Amino acid sequence: MRIGEQIKNHRKNVGFTQEQVAEYLGVSTPAVNKWEKGNTYPDISLLPVLARLLKIDMNELFSFREELTEKEIGQFVNELTEISLESFTEAFERAVSKIQEYPHCDLLIYSIAAVLNGALTLSDLEDEKKSEYNTAIISWLERTADSQDEKVRTSSIFMLAAKYVQMEKYEEANIFLNKIPDTVIDATIMKTNVLAYQEGTDAAAFFLEGKLLQAVTNIQSYLYRLIEMEEETGNHCKAEEIAEITDHMVSLFGLWDYGKVVPYLLIAGYRKDAEKCIHRIKEVLEEAQKPWNIAESPLYYRYTDSGQGKSFSGFGNSFVRALAAEIENKEGYKFLRGNEELEAIFEEYLK
Repeated sequence: MRIGEQIKNHRKNVGFTQEQVAEYLGVSTPAVNKWEKGNTYPDISLLPVLARLLKIDMNELFSFREELTEKEIGQFVNELTEISLESFTEAFERAVSKIQEYPHCDLLIYSIAAVLNGALTLSDLEDEKKSEYNTAIISWLERTADSQDEKVRTSSIFMLAAKYVQMEKYEEANIFLNKIPDTVIDATIMKTNVLAYQEGTDAAAFFLEGKLLQAVTNIQSYLYRLIEMEEETGNHCKAEEIAEITDHMVSLFGLWDYGKVVPYLLIAGYRKDAEKCIHRIKEVLEEAQKPWNIAESPLYYRYTDSGQGKSFSGFGNSFVRALAAEIENKEGYKFLRGNEELEAIFEEYLK
């Protein structure tokens, strides 16, 4: 960040006008205005006084600080998420600028990569443009995969492996998978107990609800994959039994209702049953448009006033575009391409 931007931002943070800064420093208001625009710079003798006035140190004034706090990163990531819903390109540009400002802040870079990776999947960008952005996201993750922060490093390695699997680059995926420890001690209950002692039972229960949601979401993904493998090996009855279990699990653990339909869509897709596929796609699209009232479940009711509890309000057009792109590009759905009924369904939802 340029020094002018720092002066402007911190002046506003402390609630001063340009006129007040000018009067304090004994300069003209237009001079302060020019500093903030980057047209001129303060005299070197004024810098220590200016820093004190803005309640920052010289490192902050010159943007020498290399790390952001977790709170600052969280705020930026939330802003980035909001921007990405309107324009992925604008979000990406903001991300690049922030990374240039803090090139050594691994948590920031990983968090940006994670947010933009999800946003890119749901974007309606052309494939060529998506590929360019995907390359940039991979390059950021490769940087943070060598982080000294173990949590950032492991998360980056895992995401890289997932991306290479998605790209069907299995050798590259295996390189990163081999870097992930086979056994990880689950300290969730111990952390919950400590949190209960330090911050109270409600805070500990909120933490545990989040861990539970993460765990059941993972199990849901495992079940989807098992259904696919049973279909691949011809065990159709087993696939149907697992689909029923997955259906019940969604209700039991308060997951998003569209997840009940996915198992049956997978089965119809593997069996190349166009009629059932289209029927299930209609159901998926209908359910995906509805909000996921996560806090209605007794398992996650503490999420009522949280950011997570308010964020699941339906995928909207982004989900429709993503599903249409998957059907268009995934070999397993080749039999559906050119289906006029299906094209009409997608057109209807994208109005």
